[in-house]
Amino acid sequence: MSSGLETSRDFHVGLAMAWHQQTRVTPLVTANDFPDIAPAPLWYSLPCGKVMQWNGTTVPVALDDGLPVGTASGDSYTLFTPRQAMGYLCEVLEGTGYQVESLGMIFNRSRWFVTFWLNELQGICPKGEAFNLTASGGLDKSQSPSFNLTHTVAVCANTVRIARAGRCLFSSRLTKGFNSRLEASRKSLGEVVGMARLFNETLRGLEAKPATVDQARAVYAAELVGNGGNLTASRTQNTLDQMLLGFQSGRGNSGSTRLDAVNGLTEVLGQGLRGIASKRDSFSRWESSEFGGNADRKAAFVEAITAPCGWESMVSTGNDALADARRNAVTVA
Repeated sequence: MSSGLETSRDFHVGLAMAWHQQTRVTPLVTANDFPDIAPAPLWYSLPCGKVMQWNGTTVPVALDDGLPVGTASGDSYTLFTPRQAMGYLCEVLEGTGYQVESLGMIFNRSRWFVTFWLNELQGICPKGEAFNLTASGGLDKSQSPSFNLTHTVAVCANTVRIARAGRCLFSSRLTKGFNSRLEASRKSLGEVVGMARLFNETLRGLEAKPATVDQARAVYAAELVGNGGNLTASRTQNTLDQMLLGFQSGRGNSGSTRLDAVNGLTEVLGQGLRGIASKRDSFSRWESSEFGGNADRKAAFVEAITAPCGWESMVSTGNDALADARRNAVTVA
């Protein structure tokens, strides 16, 4: 494995010792663990010996040792430092519960990375996995800044590569429009990371309320019909059967609570049932069910069954729809 910790200038700071045994372990990882980086002007000498400034061109320099950390760039390049990245993400994550777990600079400080532990997303990640947000980028034009949801804590070059293969929340080239594109991502980033908090309290309440198989079948039927489904059609019926299977034996489900009903619907619409072929990774299925194409459906379903008498109303509506479907399915010779 390659750590990328190639020179005495490279470093890794973290809450625990990494595999490469080059971690400076600390109880608190902060932006100050990164050096301050600023653009420095370039100078050149004429044959006559006169020194001239190269107007419009700078090189990023680490102010702790005065040495370059990137390549020369013109006015069209935007310098985005690791401290800037951390400051931006800390603003976005404010109030959501997070901890900076790891950060570092590699390849003679030409690349940087930082991983945030997202406390409030742990309850919705698959068993045995954890949600982290890793930001990484290059100062030498080798790597555009990228923010990725991942299970991996970045500690070296290899783990950064794995993290960048995770669910990308933002990525952009460092051209003149970078800052406006970054600012435009603030809302979507905040929603992805913070929206889970809005569901958590509601979902805990649903976990305390019992549900039967017949009730689950009825609320699913009501949900499907409400979204244009036809219970006499095989496609809708198959979806209903899969939702019911998800309620009974989906990931973490026991088929006994209203939370199991929410999870069954989420699993089918987002990630696919266990054992059913699906190319979606855990981030794709979570994002789909929470914030992707099925976000509105899940939100509406949760809102419907948590409203006063909402569960009972959905059960009644669904039973009526199921009865109508049975009558329509009867053929008179």
